[in-house]
Amino acid sequence: MTQSAQPAFASSIRWQSVNVVTQVVLQLIFIVLLARLISKADFGLMSIALVVVGFVEIFAQIGIGPSLIQRGDLKPEQIRAAFSFSVVLGCVFFALTYAMAPTVGQWFDSAELASVLRWIALSFILSSLALIPRSLLIRNMAFKNLFIASLVSMVIGNLVIGLGMAYAGYGVWSYVGALLSQNAALGIMYWLFKPAEAHGAWKPQSWRPLAPMLSYGGRATLYNLLNYASSKVDTVLVGHHAQTGSTGALDNPTAATNGWTTTGLYDRSAYLMSLPVSILGKLGDSVLFSGMSAIQNEKDALQSVLRRALGLIAWLTFPGSLALAWFAGDVAALLLGEPYAEAEPIVRVLFIGVAFRSMIKLADALIRAVDALNVAILIKSIYLMGLGLSSWFVLSVGWGIEGVAWSVTIWTVVQFLFLSAWALRSAEWNLLEAIRSIVPGIKALLIAAALLGILSQVLHYTMAIYVPSASPLTIHLAHAMVAIISTIIALFAAAILHPEVVDGGDLELRKRWTAYLPLRLQNRIL
Repeated sequence: MTQSAQPAFASSIRWQSVNVVTQVVLQLIFIVLLARLISKADFGLMSIALVVVGFVEIFAQIGIGPSLIQRGDLKPEQIRAAFSFSVVLGCVFFALTYAMAPTVGQWFDSAELASVLRWIALSFILSSLALIPRSLLIRNMAFKNLFIASLVSMVIGNLVIGLGMAYAGYGVWSYVGALLSQNAALGIMYWLFKPAEAHGAWKPQSWRPLAPMLSYGGRATLYNLLNYASSKVDTVLVGHHAQTGSTGALDNPTAATNGWTTTGLYDRSAYLMSLPVSILGKLGDSVLFSGMSAIQNEKDALQSVLRRALGLIAWLTFPGSLALAWFAGDVAALLLGEPYAEAEPIVRVLFIGVAFRSMIKLADALIRAVDALNVAILIKSIYLMGLGLSSWFVLSVGWGIEGVAWSVTIWTVVQFLFLSAWALRSAEWNLLEAIRSIVPGIKALLIAAALLGILSQVLHYTMAIYVPSASPLTIHLAHAMVAIISTIIALFAAAILHPEVVDGGDLELRKRWTAYLPLRLQNRIL
C-alpha cells in the first residue's frame, strides 16, 4: 500500500472509537441488568462455556481473518478460497464441539454445561459465514459500517432477546439466546455492508491460493491461542476447582450451585477488570492492527503511531485504574448489584493490572502487524505456563480466588516487561522515547492519587457528620463521584501540561479543542 493510499487514521480511529465505546456501554447495560435477573451460578456456568467455545473458535478460523487483513497483495481467488475454507472449518468444529460437550461437562461435573455447549457451538457456523465480509471491512477501515452492524446486532441480541429471555426466567439460556441472535444479526449486517472485494466470495475455488496466507495464519492462530488461553486459564482453574471441590457435584445440586457461584463471582470480577482493557483491545485489534499492517515497512511512521498510542493509553489508564482499584467494592456493587460487593478484594487486585494489560494490547497489535510472532509466541507460552501453575498452586493450598487474582496481576506485569521489550525491538524504537511518551500518564497518576486521598477523607468526615446512617447505595454513589471527579481533573491537568497527548502535536486540532478553555489556559497551551 503506497503512502498516498494509506488509510485515514483520524477518521478510522474516530469511528472505531465510537463503535468500541458503544459496544462496551451496551454490553455493560446488558450485564448490569442481567446480573439482577440471573444468578451468580448462571454466570459461572456460562463463563466456562464461553471459555471452551472461545478456545475452539481460534482453531476454527486458523488465522484466516488476520491473514486477509495483514496481507498486502490480496487476490480475488484467495478471498473465494478463504470463504469456503472458513465455512468448512466452522461446520467441522461445530460437530467436534457437539460431540465433545459431554466430556467437557463431565470434567466440570455439570450435565447442564454439556447442553449449553452444544447450543452455543452453533456460533462457529455463524462466525464462519461472517468472517470474509468482516475481515474485508476491517482491512478497508470501513468502521462506520462496522459501528452500525455492531449497534443493530447488540440491541437485537442482548437488549431485546437476551434481557427478554432473562426476564421470562430462562436463566443461563438467556445468555445463550443473546449470543446466538447477536452473531446471526452481525453476519447479516456484515454481508449487507460487504465491500466490493467480497462480491462472488461464495463461488467455488480451490484452496491452493491459501497456501501463502496459512503460514502467517498458522502462527497468528498459535499466538491468538496462547493469548486467549492466558486470559482464561485462571477462570477455568477456578471453575474446575470450585466444582470438583464440591464433593459429588453431579449428585448434589446444592454443592454444584455453590461451585458455579464461586466461579461466577470470580468471572464477574475479571469482567469488570476487562471493561477498560476491552476498549483499547478492540481498537488495537482493528484500527491499530490494520493501520500498522499498512505501514509495517515504514519504521518512522510506525514509531509515530506507537508514540501517540502509548501516550494516549498511559494518560487514560494510569489514573483510571488507580481510581477503580481505590473504590473496587463500590464499582462491583454499582455495576453488578450489592451481592457482588464481596468481590472487592478480588476486583481491587485485578484492577492493578489494567494499565499493564492495556499496553500489552498495543504490543500485541504491533507484533502481529509486523509479523514478529516467533519470540512473542515464546513469551506468551512462558506467561501461560507460569500463570497456570501459580493459579493451580494457590487454589491447592487454600488461598482461594484472591490468591488467583494476585497470580494474574503479577504474571501480567512480567508479561508486559518481556513483550514490551520485544515490541520495541520489532519497531526499532528507543526505550527512552517510549518512557517519555508515558510521562503524561505518570503525571495524571500522581495527580489522581493526591486527589483521591484528599477527597476520600473529606467525603468520609462529611458523611460521618451529616449522613451517619447513609444507605449502601448512597455510599457507593458518593465514592463513584469521588473516583470520577478525581480522574477527570487528573486527565485535564495532565492534558494542560502535555497537550500533545490529546492532539498528537497537530496545532490546528489543538486550537479547536482549546477554544473552549479560558483565554489564560489557551495561551499557556498554545
